[in-house]
Amino acid sequence: MPGLWLTTATPLPADDDLSMTSSQLASQFTLLLLSDLSVILSEIHDTASPLSAPLAHYLSKSKPTKSFLQISQSSGIPLPDIQFLASHLIYWRKARAIPPLHQRDTYIVSPNADMSDLVSATAKYAKLFPALPSLPKILNLLSTPRAYSTLIPSKDHKEAFMGILAWLLRDGWVTQLRTFAWVRVPPHIKATVESQGHAERSLDSSVEFPPRRTGDDKEAKSTLALPQPPSPTSSTTSTHTTIPFRASQGVPTASLAPSLIQNPRQASGIASRCLSAIAMHVLETQGAEGQKAWNNCVRYFDGKHAIETIAVQEGWKRKRVADFIAGWEAEGLLLKGRHW
Repeated sequence: MPGLWLTTATPLPADDDLSMTSSQLASQFTLLLLSDLSVILSEIHDTASPLSAPLAHYLSKSKPTKSFLQISQSSGIPLPDIQFLASHLIYWRKARAIPPLHQRDTYIVSPNADMSDLVSATAKYAKLFPALPSLPKILNLLSTPRAYSTLIPSKDHKEAFMGILAWLLRDGWVTQLRTFAWVRVPPHIKATVESQGHAERSLDSSVEFPPRRTGDDKEAKSTLALPQPPSPTSSTTSTHTTIPFRASQGVPTASLAPSLIQNPRQASGIASRCLSAIAMHVLETQGAEGQKAWNNCVRYFDGKHAIETIAVQEGWKRKRVADFIAGWEAEGLLLKGRHW
């Protein structure tokens, strides 16, 4: 439907959402005002409600680039008060809860953007941002996925361009393109598990070993086979493999294909053993820090939790998360996909 808000991001967790409470997760969201601040403040003052003063004070401190928690820490407003005031604005459809806007995130033209309204929207945009690229130009640049920072010409333009982004999101012209990941079990990890004698022949439903190429498929079930990228970790002579497979053990990696673990938090049987083997492999290749990071992050790799949320949830720098993700992906331990 043209103009309909399009995103999978929600400020409220599912029942099994990483064992976090609603308030904990909501603290990492912020408000996107659905009309101009001056209009909302005018309506608040006209109501003469006991909440008018607290709402006006909160709105004077609120920014779509800062989370509820960050606003609380910088303004001194208690977090529960911010969440209460924010829920009030959301209820009266004056705002929407969103992940904080960030220049390093990727934003694209929304599939639901109402292009029939482009002419009138362009005129409104020009009045708000007269000295900046036109609306058609911005939408053209965002038609190809890229970090939003690539549109910002200098630090002096950052605030203005973040204002443009908030306006584009508010009216449904763009949406955030988010990244999701699943744990990928490479053949050499499967070989390690089998060679240690940990794998049971009753296949786990969440990760399955494909039939051998020798024709013995009595215990085989369907599995999602993925192409294996060239990697030194898949070599039998690699020094990076925690427990390298030896051909004499009778488990050739050429007879195995990679698979996915769709929900690491509910892994059992073979899937759990594969995760343990991966953790040991990460310890060998990236050290104790890398293994600790993997153990903290693996719960997010279920295709439901965006990678962009890891830095906020774990309290890490974005670059640290990006470096770990890149390393695990290079090792063939992750499969990534992107959608809103």
